[in-house]
Amino acid sequence: MARQALTSASGPVVTSEKTLRALLSIRREKLLPALYDQVLIARSNFEELADVLPASPVWLGVMENQPDQPLPSPLSHASDSEVATLQLAISIPASLVLLDGPIKERAKLSFIKAEGTVSILVSAYRRGMLTAVRPMIKALERLGHGDVLPTPLQLEAMWRALDAMAD
Repeated sequence: MARQALTSASGPVVTSEKTLRALLSIRREKLLPALYDQVLIARSNFEELADVLPASPVWLGVMENQPDQPLPSPLSHASDSEVATLQLAISIPASLVLLDGPIKERAKLSFIKAEGTVSILVSAYRRGMLTAVRPMIKALERLGHGDVLPTPLQLEAMWRALDAMAD
């Protein structure tokens, strides 16, 4: 029996608190509406951002949590914030979920299309919205958001790929 994707190509994008917080820290949150037509966040996650985002920007839709939405078992160890993001994304269904950390890979294994902060930065770079990715990565590390970054080996492979694109 074939598994069916839990995301839909025509749905909005749902962001996690961690991913939006990382982008806010480097002042690149406006990449989200530039890259995606509609960006949503679960209410509980938006409320967790009150220290850095006191009001919702016009491009960010705040949606009620969907606590009755079941999650696939590989996602059972997700944090409360990640659960709220995933439940909202599945209930809509979203076209893409913006997540960071190990939960992103578990979401992909559960047939949920997911990308993280670095993917957003690379997409923006490829579309000419950023002149470089490396300074953004260094800023994320410096500002305490190293948990959204891939391993050093993966980063090195990304640098080689980006350098090859520039040539």
